[in-house]
Amino acid sequence: MTKRRASNKKPSGLNKSLGNSLSNDREKTRKSHQRAKYDGNDIENPAFMEHEVNHYIDSVTDETSLEEFLAKAELAGTEFTAEKEQFKIIEKNSAIVVPTRLDYRANLDLQKENEHRLRIPRRPAKELWENMEDLTKLENEAFLQWRSDLSELQEVDGLVLTPFERNPDMWRELWRVVEKSDIIVQIVDARNPLLFRSKDLDDYVKEVDPAKQILLLVNKADLLKPEQQASWREYFEKENIKVIFWSAIDEVLDPIDEDAVETSNPSTSTHMFVTNKDELIAKFKELGHVSDEPSAKPVMVGMVGYPNVGKSSTINKLAGGKKVSVSATPGKTRHFQTIHIDSQLCLCDCPGLVMPSFSFGRSEMFLNGILPVDQMRDHFGPTSLLLSRVPVHVIEATYSIMLPEMQSPSAINLLNSLAFMRGFMASSGIPDCSRAARLMFKDVVSGKLIWAAAPPGVEQEEFDRISYPDKKTRDIGRVQMEKLAKLQLLEGDELKGSQFDSQHFVGSIGVAHVRDSKALPQTLGTVIPTAPTENNGKKHYKGKKDKLRRIYNE
Repeated sequence: MTKRRASNKKPSGLNKSLGNSLSNDREKTRKSHQRAKYDGNDIENPAFMEHEVNHYIDSVTDETSLEEFLAKAELAGTEFTAEKEQFKIIEKNSAIVVPTRLDYRANLDLQKENEHRLRIPRRPAKELWENMEDLTKLENEAFLQWRSDLSELQEVDGLVLTPFERNPDMWRELWRVVEKSDIIVQIVDARNPLLFRSKDLDDYVKEVDPAKQILLLVNKADLLKPEQQASWREYFEKENIKVIFWSAIDEVLDPIDEDAVETSNPSTSTHMFVTNKDELIAKFKELGHVSDEPSAKPVMVGMVGYPNVGKSSTINKLAGGKKVSVSATPGKTRHFQTIHIDSQLCLCDCPGLVMPSFSFGRSEMFLNGILPVDQMRDHFGPTSLLLSRVPVHVIEATYSIMLPEMQSPSAINLLNSLAFMRGFMASSGIPDCSRAARLMFKDVVSGKLIWAAAPPGVEQEEFDRISYPDKKTRDIGRVQMEKLAKLQLLEGDELKGSQFDSQHFVGSIGVAHVRDSKALPQTLGTVIPTAPTENNGKKHYKGKKDKLRRIYNE
């Protein structure tokens, strides 16, 4: 007789996480039951004390005024009391304003004047602290001073800052990466490299150790045309910035013809474009002066940048497999981690940090992927900004819709048409514009719709003409547009005029009124022939819905 195998008390497989959750919940219940037998104010037994370990660090980029006030009070270590019945009502104007070209140029000049004030927090020097308490106190004081300086910068009329990272633990991860790494690679999005690049980060790296190397890795370069890549290459050469154009997608970057464009330094321009991972790994080893000795330490490469610029995708591509998690939502990586490529090279993945930078408003942040699209509340503002640069025929061809011809495209018409075409309808029977806007902005972030910025010195309109194809004659979506116009879901003076004409200037159609024979007056001796009816208790409603549908459609 065989011996029965002992059952495994711990769950395995798909139910492992569920079993762990149930066991943890039972353990908390048991401790709370034991704690209830004693006086909670007097007991100090460490067996009953719960210590929660924070394995992941949550990113905090956007705070309300109350949350910001409480965070600053906690950093300063001050206490305060709230006074009741003292409040002030503030009216907020939510009008949609799309900046013009003159507004952009004036704002750029103002940004250049205050560019030196955009700094990142520094870790206190080792000579200023002796233990962890002193270090924590100095870090909080430096972080509080940094936030106060940025608050003063935001008060300058006309300047708008991006929602920078406000959690000190996230900046501590950056400090660790900078101290451990030999090469700091700042990854930026090719569609707007200057927005995602922090100049002060380069200064901070040189302050830590002047021997550390700095490299700018322009990811998603496949989303730009060769002419646009050449424009950015000329700008980086002029500014003497070490840069490499790269794409984490397999073998999609086509290097431009170096001989077709005249460059001031041809020896460096030929090494700007990398098409595969082996070339990029060789660049890192060359920049880090890798030694062939067996006892030599591997070169540490720190990957730093904004959320959703492709740090994790680049690491997975270099490692040849999924080493770190990847998500379309910004801020997926929330802790420091190292990945060994070989015995000579090691990568450090830093959590995505939203560093302080100048912007033109929250609408541009959603289009550039800095803020998560699912957190968007006002969808008409970003849509209007998108229509100010992207031609209407490009959006029509992308989503197979047709919009009425207007001098200035309407965001309401676009969202209503897209929602109606995709079947995004609210419970009240009207198109769900917010869902349609989220779909469109996620396509902008992924690169289906190109939203690229021009380098300084190049006109944005000329840069956009390269991105978007010429208009072609199309007739797709006309039926859908006529239905929306009939339901009065499109706006525009021409549409309102046509609706007014159809309602008031169309001739009346004659209708014959026929009375049923049952309604005729009956006299004595008069017999009205009627069809025989069957009284079997059934009600005949066949075709009633189709009849009503035809009546209301007419």
